[in-house]
Amino acid sequence: MKWFSIPSFFVLLCSGLLLGQPSSPPSSSSSSSSFDFVIRMGQGGFTDDRSPVGKLGGGQVNLDVYPRAWPVGLSIFTEYYTNSASPSHSYEIADLIALNLLYRGRLFGVDRLHYFLGGGAGWLAVPEGEDSPDEYISTDAYNLEAGVNVLAFWKIGFYGIGKYLHAHRVMNNVAVIDFDEAIVMVGITFNFSL
Repeated sequence: MKWFSIPSFFVLLCSGLLLGQPSSPPSSSSSSSSFDFVIRMGQGGFTDDRSPVGKLGGGQVNLDVYPRAWPVGLSIFTEYYTNSASPSHSYEIADLIALNLLYRGRLFGVDRLHYFLGGGAGWLAVPEGEDSPDEYISTDAYNLEAGVNVLAFWKIGFYGIGKYLHAHRVMNNVAVIDFDEAIVMVGITFNFSL
């Protein structure tokens, strides 16, 4: 049984909206800035019974852009989840590229502690299989995510997220892509304004 689901995401969303406040510019940045940028780089993974080790590990790189006038921004990211440096199984995600709409706010009113939550859509590619590891099958992917970014010092921070990923594709009555995954990731952030 998975610990993270769509209903738990909405509970987290509602509690975040009740506990947090809309984001305001950090006190250390220039008040003449129009946009806040967050670069996120992290590692994480999910459990998967199709894998011989029962899990897949992966990483992500995100660019989040928030207009200072609104608490809503865009996030473009790429992720991968594999058992090796060269994915060769159809249960491994060789590439995931997506665009999310995120809401950001200050958690408990603390200026250096932000939560973010939202979702979006993108594209996912998996290897065709062991016989053709260099051939890929792709499909649409959808995700929801919620996380916290803690600005630790200067412009450097740390983040943690929980996310839900859905992607499904059937070819010749066989599910060649089948992901309904709860993913956990942690990493570092670089935060700046322009």
